[in-house]
Amino acid sequence: MTLRSNLVASAFLFTAACASTVEIGAPDTSRESQLYELQLLQDVFRTQYKGKHVFNFENHGQVTVRQITLEGFPGHTYLRCRFHFQNRTAKPVVQSWVSLDVVDAEGALASTQSCHMVMPTSAPIARGSYYSDELRTPTYGAHLKPGWTWRVRCESDLEQAEEPLNPPVPEWQPREHAPMLIKDRSWPYPIYYYPTNFWY
Repeated sequence: MTLRSNLVASAFLFTAACASTVEIGAPDTSRESQLYELQLLQDVFRTQYKGKHVFNFENHGQVTVRQITLEGFPGHTYLRCRFHFQNRTAKPVVQSWVSLDVVDAEGALASTQSCHMVMPTSAPIARGSYYSDELRTPTYGAHLKPGWTWRVRCESDLEQAEEPLNPPVPEWQPREHAPMLIKDRSWPYPIYYYPTNFWY
């Protein structure tokens, strides 16, 4: 083949390749629709659960949810809960657990996350004291069906009085006399003071 025929053949091949109807990088409408649906669900959830929500647990304390939102993206959504725990029991609380549950439309537990609240020191949580934290519980798709909900649980360990020793330990009493007498070694010699600030 001559050079001219090679150029003509390559031009025809280039024209055929450009005329291809294959679309590269077409937009994925399914992901856009999922994102739009999630944004609608977030707006509805924000409207339903705005403000504070107070939960009283008898003999365990009080949990106040300051903010709860539905966050994430399609395929990975979760509930974000900001709360504080207050000890309203009659005794100090040694430790407490607060859980955020996601309940599906059938009433079954879909997911849960717990927070362990304990003071960094050995002191318990005093009566009336606050403890703030945040929980994030994945929904695992439960938010896509109408009728799903969430709930908060709290369980606390109250401080218990120490058990008395059996047999009891005798009460400490000071001694009437010193256990021994120490002779004054400086008598009858005088005590001298030296510039080194030591007594001899």
